[in-house]
Amino acid sequence: MKKSMIPFHVFLISLMPILILYQNNLGEIPIEDIIVPLILSISIVSISWFILKSLFCSNKVGLVISFTIILLILFSYIRLYFANNTNIYFNFIGNNIILMPITLCIGIVAIIYIYKKNISNDLISIFNVMSVVIVMFLVIPIGYHFISDDSQITSLSKFVEIPIIQSDVTEKPDVYFLVLDAYSGDITLQQDYNYDNSKFKNELKDRGFVVQKPSYSNYPNTELSIPSIMNMVYLDSIVDMVGKDSDDVQILIELRDGNNAMDMFNQNDYHLTYLFGGSSVSPSDDDEYEILCGRGILNMNEDLQRSLVQTYFSISYLRTILYDDFRYHDLECSINEVMQFEKKNEKPQYVHIHLYLPHPPFIYDSEGNHVSDTFSHNRFDESLRDAYLEQLIFANKITLEMIDSIQNRDANSVIILMSDHGGRLGVDWNNPTELDYYRAFNNLSAFYFPGHADELPENIAAVNTFRVFFNAYFDTDYELLEDRQMWYSPERPYDQTNVAKKLLKN
Repeated sequence: MKKSMIPFHVFLISLMPILILYQNNLGEIPIEDIIVPLILSISIVSISWFILKSLFCSNKVGLVISFTIILLILFSYIRLYFANNTNIYFNFIGNNIILMPITLCIGIVAIIYIYKKNISNDLISIFNVMSVVIVMFLVIPIGYHFISDDSQITSLSKFVEIPIIQSDVTEKPDVYFLVLDAYSGDITLQQDYNYDNSKFKNELKDRGFVVQKPSYSNYPNTELSIPSIMNMVYLDSIVDMVGKDSDDVQILIELRDGNNAMDMFNQNDYHLTYLFGGSSVSPSDDDEYEILCGRGILNMNEDLQRSLVQTYFSISYLRTILYDDFRYHDLECSINEVMQFEKKNEKPQYVHIHLYLPHPPFIYDSEGNHVSDTFSHNRFDESLRDAYLEQLIFANKITLEMIDSIQNRDANSVIILMSDHGGRLGVDWNNPTELDYYRAFNNLSAFYFPGHADELPENIAAVNTFRVFFNAYFDTDYELLEDRQMWYSPERPYDQTNVAKKLLKN
């Protein structure tokens, strides 16, 4: 009897879902972050193949599994294409009620056909060769991206250098940097939501905060806003280096990691703690730090996890379990850690808290109850405003509770409360109106600087946040930079225009 050929096409095709996602997001996901998903994918398929092979004793099992994976990929991308189409009829076709039965019928017919047909080693060889070619078509562009991308071999830290100073001040305060992601400012809340947020602002003032009104971020998205805030500089030199046509935001990760503010805290013997409520800023490798609350499934990259779930899991229940619930547990973990935070040593503490609130997914109502996310393929969809406002009201409530817990432990702790940008729902990125600029930049900015509140400038640009802090508490003399608002579309993050004059700052 002729020995059956090993169908290694099964294992190669198991890599396709992750490789396709990664190739589509080359500028956003570090390559090391796909290693665990690739191992997980090939492990699941391998176990399935061994189990089915032992049950059915057939060389057709490999073909069935490979065909099923390819059918899943086709179904997922066809569904996304129609679901994201602005035509209501096309949008309807992307509904699971339509596509899923069609896909199941095709799958059943194909599997029956495979099992009725005689499968030779020659046919398996053809599938093996085809799988190699397909994977090569995915891998070669990825390799070319890294070979041709100068930013992969260039250290970017030199482009944002500022003096890192060891202060002679002996009494340094604990510092809590609390970022509420995508929190809209008063102008946007009034215009888009007819919501008066003055009660929350007054509660902050009652607790000793200086609340800026109005307040604006310098960039409309986290990818540039956080590196700019943490490095205390604008990112003009990086923009000039990569060019306007680049969409590679991976290069900003180095600027986010091991940034100037963290280096200052590290140089001044602070203990660093990171709480990731659905988002992350990482320290450099040589900092003394601890990370509390994870990034979700197997510590998977946030962008990859979201893309994987939204692409390949069409059933909302599964999306909730695999993405929304993990985001919910990360947020709950971070909030609880703030409430119960205990110093690990006698060093001054820097606690970095970046919460995906009121940023989607919208998993809280205004009272903090866990609810099902109001899902949309477009994260800037204005139809999400009701859910956004509910989550913002809860963010107000839980933020005050976190602040109270910090101040009750130590009234001399510094608290910096801000959002990295506005809510952005309804923004037309390519043809923005004046209101779109407010939706993107109008944000939250409040400072609790015990003993130094009177020294705060009237308006503090986001880029100057830590310059102001270090000048006040470390006796540094950092120059305060002008306030700018750099507009760009998410698809072209380095094609920037200063639109500060379009915002009425009064």
